[in-house]
Amino acid sequence: MKKLLWMALLAVSLFACEKSEFLSEGNYYFIRHKGAAMPVWVKGNLESGVFLITVHGGPGSSGHEFAITKSFAELEKDYAVVYWDQRFSGLSQGDPKKSTLSIDQFVEDVDVVVDFVRQQFNEPKLFMLGHSWGGGLSAAWLGRNNNQQKIQGWIDVDGSVFDSLEVQSVKNWTLERVPAKIAEGKDPEFWQYVVDWYQAHPAPVYSDKEPYIFAAALDTSFNAAALADTNQINYGKLLLRSPYSLAYFTNKVDARFADGLDFRPELRRINIPALVLWGKDDPTLPVELASFAYNTLGTAPDRKMKVEFEKCGHSPHYEQPTRFVAVMREFVERWR
Repeated sequence: MKKLLWMALLAVSLFACEKSEFLSEGNYYFIRHKGAAMPVWVKGNLESGVFLITVHGGPGSSGHEFAITKSFAELEKDYAVVYWDQRFSGLSQGDPKKSTLSIDQFVEDVDVVVDFVRQQFNEPKLFMLGHSWGGGLSAAWLGRNNNQQKIQGWIDVDGSVFDSLEVQSVKNWTLERVPAKIAEGKDPEFWQYVVDWYQAHPAPVYSDKEPYIFAAALDTSFNAAALADTNQINYGKLLLRSPYSLAYFTNKVDARFADGLDFRPELRRINIPALVLWGKDDPTLPVELASFAYNTLGTAPDRKMKVEFEKCGHSPHYEQPTRFVAVMREFVERWR
């Protein structure tokens, strides 16, 4: 019994050591605001004077996921990168009230993080990158209160900005492919269930999980292969030897607060340099939405650019890291 206890303590000690080593680079902070303690990890080339603030997806995911990708490891060689977790998300702590689960509060939190970085690092040149839900959240922040004056440029990666259009786009994308799946004769009951579900739910909303499960069930094997080949993420090590914990993987946020989101007014007010990046095979936010975001964006044509990635799903920074980094560097260097 004592031997087992000693081995358990040794294992805990080793893992604890690994966790501290995982955070040995850069600067780590917790920003406390309205009940939440939001982790902010700043690492990379701080001497560059150029900081890239990331805004993660979800709601409920984690900005720390960016930090374990090949693409952001490359970007850190040239720039400082700010990874942070929103309230009710990722590694965020504290005890925020559910009443703070609102778009306005999330926008306010972005402002708090941006101002913290500006003050802590002596007014660096800032760029902002938002992915998925983070694309919409960053657009909402940029389009309010002249916030965009704090930022050199914005990068929208497969961002969600208009709920009613996007859920219908996912529906159409999925139902166009279902007949071929039924014809294959593999799991016909499941695919018929998809058809029946959409007939019973003709107007799905942002917080509905089924549309995204259906879309993900379609054949996107090339995306998984690309992810494995390019990033080679050891998720076992991530779970056991990093700040990640089972609490992160079981963390669930009630996304109903985002139902009906419509950031078109804010998107139209954005006029700073902008880069819209999209996977051409994105099942979560189909590629037609890239043109919608680009065309709605108020930035002048000579100050904005749209890039679509071949054989790429919802996350170009994971699936196409080499091209992603090249496009990012070109954009940042032009507008820094």
